[in-house]
Amino acid sequence: MKLKIFLVFILIASCTTGDDGNASVVETTVQTTSTSVLQSDSTITTEAVISYNFDIEKMSPLTGKEIPPELWLNRPKRVLAFKIDNNINARPQSGLQEADSVFEILVEGGMTRFLALFLDNTSKYLGPIRSARPTDPTVIRPFDASLVVSGATDGLIPSIRELGVPVLEEVNSPAMFRIGSRKAPHNLYADTELVRDVIDSRGFKFLQPGPNPLYPFGFDQTNWNDGANKVTIKYSEYTTVIWKIDGDKYSRFIIDAYSSNDEAVAHNFISQDGNYSDILSTESVVVIQGALYKDKATTLPSILTVGIGDLFIFNNGKYIQGTWRRTDITEPFEFYDINQNPIEVPPSSQWIHIVPNEGQISWSNS
Repeated sequence: MKLKIFLVFILIASCTTGDDGNASVVETTVQTTSTSVLQSDSTITTEAVISYNFDIEKMSPLTGKEIPPELWLNRPKRVLAFKIDNNINARPQSGLQEADSVFEILVEGGMTRFLALFLDNTSKYLGPIRSARPTDPTVIRPFDASLVVSGATDGLIPSIRELGVPVLEEVNSPAMFRIGSRKAPHNLYADTELVRDVIDSRGFKFLQPGPNPLYPFGFDQTNWNDGANKVTIKYSEYTTVIWKIDGDKYSRFIIDAYSSNDEAVAHNFISQDGNYSDILSTESVVVIQGALYKDKATTLPSILTVGIGDLFIFNNGKYIQGTWRRTDITEPFEFYDINQNPIEVPPSSQWIHIVPNEGQISWSNS
C-alpha cells in the first residue's frame, strides 16, 4: 500500500510580534507527494521541489523570472536605479508600477524614498525624481547599476562614484523634464529609455552578459509558513507601510504622520494624462533590517547593509524569517532561515524594504 506522510512545523518568532502584540505562533501542514521509495509494504512520500537555475541571458536578475525572447535577444545590459520621492507632496507617483523592482529606504524625518530599478521594463513618465542618499549605492552596487538622481548633498555624489556606482544628475528635456502641475522639488520626471540613451552616450560601464541576482531565487517554500495575508512594516513613528493580499499580489497602503489622515490609505500611482490611477502592488515583499547610523560625510541617516541582520520574506500569504549576510557592498546577499538553511525567494515582482533595526515588522491573516 501507499502511505502519505504529513509534516507539521511550528515556528515561534521570538524576535517579532504579530499584529496582536503577542509572539506569532504559526502551525503549518505540508502535504507531500508520492515517490517510489519502498519500505516493507509501504511507499513513503516526500515533497518534490521544482528545480531552478538562473539563466543570466534569459532571466531577469531583478525578478528571477524568464523574460520573452523578443526582450532578451535585444535587452540592455545596464540596470538603471532612479531615486524617487515619497514626500506627501510627491504622491501619487508615476512609473513605480512599471519598474522591474523597487527598494524602499529610510531617509531623514522618519520618511522613506524609493529606488526604482529598470532593466527589461520601461517608463515614459517616472517620478518625481529626488536626490541621492548614502544607503543607495550599497544596495545597487552588485548590479553595477547607474544611479539617476536630481542631485545630492554636497560631497555625496563623489563618494558614491568612488564606490563604483556611476551617477547621472538632472539633464535637459526630453530625457528628464519638469512638470507644471507640481511644485519644485517634487516635479522632476524622466523617460527611462531616453535616460538610458544619455547614459550610453557618456560611456558608463555595464556588465556583459548582464548582472546576477541580488539574492537567490527558487521555488522551495517547504519551510515557509501560512498566516501573512497582511504585512505591516513600521519604519518610524512617521511612516508605516501595510501590504494586503489581493489575489496573488500584495496591495500597498500607507500611514503617514505628515498627512492629515492617521489611518491607512491606498498608495496609488497616476498616469501621465492624469486619468489612470490604481494601487501599487507586488508579488513578493522582502524586508532587510540593518543598523541605523549617521553618514560621516553628510550626517544623513543611513542603514548598514553589510554584516548580518534580520530578514523577512512574504509571498502569496506565506512568510519565512531568518537572517541576511554580506561582507561587502559588491557582493550579493545570502539568506538563511532560523535553522541556517538557505532561503530562496520565489521568482516574482519584488518590493525590497531596507528598514532600521528599530523598525517593527508584523503580520497576520486579517
